[in-house]
Amino acid sequence: MSVDKALQKIQVQINGLAPVLEAFIDQTVQPTVIDCEGLQKKLSELQENISVYKFLRSNTELSPSFNLHSKVSEKDMPIKPVSEKKIEVEESATVEEIRATLKEPAQDIVMSAHEILIKPIQVAINDKFRFINELFSQNPSEYAIAMEQLNNLKNWNDSEVYLNSLKILYQWKDNNDVARQLYTLVAKRFY
Repeated sequence: MSVDKALQKIQVQINGLAPVLEAFIDQTVQPTVIDCEGLQKKLSELQENISVYKFLRSNTELSPSFNLHSKVSEKDMPIKPVSEKKIEVEESATVEEIRATLKEPAQDIVMSAHEILIKPIQVAINDKFRFINELFSQNPSEYAIAMEQLNNLKNWNDSEVYLNSLKILYQWKDNNDVARQLYTLVAKRFY
């Protein structure tokens, strides 16, 4: 999204906000709960678009979403420290007792290996073009950056946060089937 488009969107929203605000200016009429909810929704949408505009204005040298992608990748991911436990085994210990002692660290190693060996997202060629055209404003480089970032994330929670930030940036609707398909493909990596 360009800076000019973001500014135009803000101007349209401000113009659309005037009739809603009139219900709050007239002191003889009490606004309803629906009026309050409508105003709150329009103000939050306006706030999101102002944030996007501010971001675009301060980062115009790169693709508008590149900095968002890079900030997600710079986010400090919690790293599990490998604990160094000394395992003391008596000489008279049975094989079962040794296995029981080793059981817990072996599970930690398996989890770490699972986190490292997460498969990349598998996108069919037709789906790729649908994602580019419908979700990433027909910009293949922004799609490629997003997919690279999603493939670098190590768990579903971080991926979902990243997808939600893309949803806000590109204004994907909640009922968008293509966006739901992307969420499903990303979730398949982890489950």
